Amino acid sequence: MLKEASFPYASFKLLKELRQEAFVKILGSRPEFIYKRDLGDIISRVSNDIFTLKESLQKIGVDLLSQFFTVIFMIGVLIYIDWKLFIIILLLVPILFFSLSYFGKLREKYSKYQQESISNYTQFISQLIQGFELLKLFSTKILKIKFNKINNDIFNAQVKSILTDVFYLSSVEVVSYFTVALIISYGGYRIINGELTTGEFFAFLGALLILVNSAQVFQRGLLHIKIVQPIVRRIQDILNLPQEKDEGIEFKGLKKQIIYKNVNLEIDGNEILKDINLSIKSGQKLAIIGLTGSGKSTLVKLLPALVRGYRGEIFIDEHELKEYKPSSLRKHIGMISQEVFIFNDTLRNNLLIAKPDATDEQLLQALKKAKANFVENLENGLDTVLGEKGSRLSGGEKQRISIARIFLKNPEILIIDEGTSALDVETEEYIMDEIKNHFKNKTILMITHRLSIIDVADKIVVIENGKIIEEGSFSELIKKKGAFYRFYTLSQNG
Repeated sequence: MLKEASFPYASFKLLKELRQEAFVKILGSRPEFIYKRDLGDIISRVSNDIFTLKESLQKIGVDLLSQFFTVIFMIGVLIYIDWKLFIIILLLVPILFFSLSYFGKLREKYSKYQQESISNYTQFISQLIQGFELLKLFSTKILKIKFNKINNDIFNAQVKSILTDVFYLSSVEVVSYFTVALIISYGGYRIINGELTTGEFFAFLGALLILVNSAQVFQRGLLHIKIVQPIVRRIQDILNLPQEKDEGIEFKGLKKQIIYKNVNLEIDGNEILKDINLSIKSGQKLAIIGLTGSGKSTLVKLLPALVRGYRGEIFIDEHELKEYKPSSLRKHIGMISQEVFIFNDTLRNNLLIAKPDATDEQLLQALKKAKANFVENLENGLDTVLGEKGSRLSGGEKQRISIARIFLKNPEILIIDEGTSALDVETEEYIMDEIKNHFKNKTILMITHRLSIIDVADKIVVIENGKIIEEGSFSELIKKKGAFYRFYTLSQNG
């Protein structure tokens, strides 16, 4: 009983450590390598693959390890009883190894195919749920065709895997029984000639049958090793994600200025930023204006090292950005983004990621500054579970939670990337006033299409196709009657 429980315990312990390692690797990976991965594929590797590995490990433990010593012992018994009869068994070995090699490669191939098909399925369902509302408004014909293909791929992979197992085990049985027939024939011949007693022959047959049974189970264990190999490689791919090196100079807050010098950035062959030269003084409020896709978000994401690989230099005070420890940069930089991260937990825990030691009073004060009055209507207040991706909240309510986090974190440098886009005009004006007062002496980089709120800004830059084409104060750019003037005029007319 203890033996039967020991291997499952060891495998569960291994899987627990694998999940822990995968979590740490994903959390510590370099952002650009996560951006390039499909969400469904990552989920599949850390859930489906690990579960399949557990099933295979248990079968290996039962089929392989439990029978190994039985096989070795019975081989010794057979050699002891009659080594001449045992020689016939040796004829079986090369055939079994050839069978294992041939069918093992097929099983490994179909196992990989099956895991990839399941990964595609997970990814597809994940996308389906994320875009559920939108998909309701469009035709689902193309989705049904794609789903049927994915579903058929899984089915075909499973069928081929099972058929491979059946043919492999059948071939082993045929060869095994043929070998037994040869031994019976040869043994009978030797009994007639007086070279072997009937008792010795039946003892040999009894041991042989035990060996054949154990060997077949042992062979299944070897086959499961083949099945496990592609699964292990898929899990290793996550465990081998390039890790972010959190080393360098400790950033303790902006003292003088940020300077971009001839900064260029190319991602996947596309020029995102071109020859950016920009200075931002400590405490300055900078508005960044431009069309969608002009490189605004990328420009500011360089500062907390969420985007890397730029050419040129970015100085924060006396040191180049790459010299700083990434975690220390992020400690002093906060971001309000258009895309808000809400996880399926309480409102309290969704706020505490900004300041883990915050008191309830501080949480409520931050919510008040963000004009998150809806909290009063939640049945459990701060302990209300917000649902998957904040499903219980509207877009504006999610953004107000994001803004409340920033009040809690109170960073030295604040980045607002369309962070108020889901708010009504009145709420937006109220919150911008709160931000202006709260971060009065802090540096703010603000990306917005709503030019009505840029009165907060001391300086404005206009980006077009990755290049800064205009720079100056509001009045200077209005007088210039260039790109900003056109943007502003259009917004006022709208």
